[in-house]
Amino acid sequence: MRVADLVIVFATTNPEWGPDGISAFLVDKGTPGFSASSGFDKMGLRTAPIGEIFLDDCAVAASQRLGPEGAGVAIFNSSLDYERASILAANVGAMERQLEKCVERAASWERFGKPIGKFQSVSNKIADMKVRLETARLLLYKVAWLKTKGRRASMEAAMAKLYISECMVKSSMEAISIFGGYGYMKEYEVERDLRDAIGGTIYSGTSDIQRLIIAKYMGL
Repeated sequence: MRVADLVIVFATTNPEWGPDGISAFLVDKGTPGFSASSGFDKMGLRTAPIGEIFLDDCAVAASQRLGPEGAGVAIFNSSLDYERASILAANVGAMERQLEKCVERAASWERFGKPIGKFQSVSNKIADMKVRLETARLLLYKVAWLKTKGRRASMEAAMAKLYISECMVKSSMEAISIFGGYGYMKEYEVERDLRDAIGGTIYSGTSDIQRLIIAKYMGL
């Protein structure tokens, strides 16, 4: 919010309509009554600034509304399919880079006269990381394919968001373990992956919310 020049605000324009009374508006940061906080100091994702916005008697014209009155929920839900899939595409790439670094480490770092990758406790971690990477990639591609075909993918997007975010946390933990004490040091940047990964289980709907969405689409 600190760097955005334009934001989308969802606001109730007709309380009597309930959720159908929510509309979406484009609001310029220079609009009177609009202000933003200086931002938050986060655990991870520090290169993505985030903050709060404040609306104090902030009047916007009807021409700034996106779509017809009451279309806010539909706009929000439609965008979430794309957001929940694409927002974690970077995690798939990060998991691939992470795996490459771990394979290199396991092949070159020796203990007791042989590379640590020869120890089953290490090689098993790397094998699990590979499985998580490839299955996460397939889920991501499925959502992308569905959206390319103009089809709804709310459940699939929730599945991708849930699975990829939790896989990233697990693989980051494994990476720290493979790097040992060095994995805990900022110099090797392995610990940063874990700090960033935690955020993926929270933003755009927590893991519990994704499970609720999946269950709903299964008739529960």
